[in-house]
Amino acid sequence: MQKNTEVKNTIKTIKIIAVLSAVICILFLAAGCSESSPESGIITKDVVIPNSAGSYTKAQIVIPADYQQQKYPLVTLSHGFRGNMNSAGGNYLAESLAGAGIATIRMDFARCADDAGKEQINQYTADTMVSDQISCIQYMLDHYNVDPDRIGLYGRSLGGRVAMTMANEEMGGWDFKALALVAPAGNANALQYYMGGQEKWTAMKLKAIAEGSVVHQNVILTPEFFTSIEDYVPSETGSKFHHPVLVIYNTEDYVVLPQTSLECAESYEDVKITEITSSKSPHGCEMGFRSSDIKDQLIQEITIFFKEKL
Repeated sequence: MQKNTEVKNTIKTIKIIAVLSAVICILFLAAGCSESSPESGIITKDVVIPNSAGSYTKAQIVIPADYQQQKYPLVTLSHGFRGNMNSAGGNYLAESLAGAGIATIRMDFARCADDAGKEQINQYTADTMVSDQISCIQYMLDHYNVDPDRIGLYGRSLGGRVAMTMANEEMGGWDFKALALVAPAGNANALQYYMGGQEKWTAMKLKAIAEGSVVHQNVILTPEFFTSIEDYVPSETGSKFHHPVLVIYNTEDYVVLPQTSLECAESYEDVKITEITSSKSPHGCEMGFRSSDIKDQLIQEITIFFKEKL
C-alpha cells in the first residue's frame, strides 16, 4: 500500500514538473529570444544600434551560424511607410536568405530614445532611413565578418525608394552589387499620391512647417520628411546603377500603382520585372501570409536572385 502511494506521488510530481516545464517553454517562446541555437545552422540576434542622431535603431540579424569561419554576402531589408522590420514577410525573407548562405539585417525605422529599444519614436524621413541603413551595414561589417564587396539591398514601398537611393548614389561608399524591390515608391509622385494627392501633400507640408510636425497614419512627419522626398527622386537617377535589379509588382496594387513600379524598373539598364496579381493582398503581395503560393514564389525568386548576383 505504501509502495503504491509512493508511486502515485512520484507520478504526480513528474506531471507537475512536466506542466511547469511546458509553461516555462511557452513563456520563453512568447517573449522571444535574442539568439537562436547554432545547431539550427542559423543565428538570429536582436540588436539595438546607435545612430547618427544620438538615438537608437532596433534591428534583427539573421546569419549562417558559421559566419566566423567564412565571409558571407549581406542583404539589408527596408520596410515601407507605417511598417516595421517584420512587415510584409520581412522575417520570412530573412530566414530564407540566411538558409541560402546570405546574412541579413533588417530594422525598424521608428527610432528609439533609449539603448534598451523600448521607447520608439514613430518619426523618420527618407534621409534618416538611409542613415539607419548605413549604420546597420557598418555594424555588420564591424561585428559579423560579412563581405564588403558583396552587399545587396532589398526594399519595399517607401523602403524601396530608400534602397534605390542607396544603390544609385553608392551611399556609405559601398558599390552595392544587387537591388531587389517590391512595389517601390521611387518616382516623383508616389508619396504624394499615397498621401491623397498633391494638394493634400502641400497642405500637410505647410502645416508641418508651421507647427513643427503633422501626424499622418500615426507617423510624425516633420518638414524634413517632405523635403527628403521632394529633393531626390531615385527613378530619375537609375542610370547610375549598373548592377542587376529585380522589381516585383502587383497589378492590383492601389497604394503604389503598377505604373509607378514600372517607371522605377525602367530607370535601370539591367532589370528583371516580375508581375503578380493578388486582390487578397494588393500592396503586400501576400508576402506576409503564413501560407501562400505567391509568397513562396516571390521569396524563392528573391532568394535565388541574391544567391546568383552576390
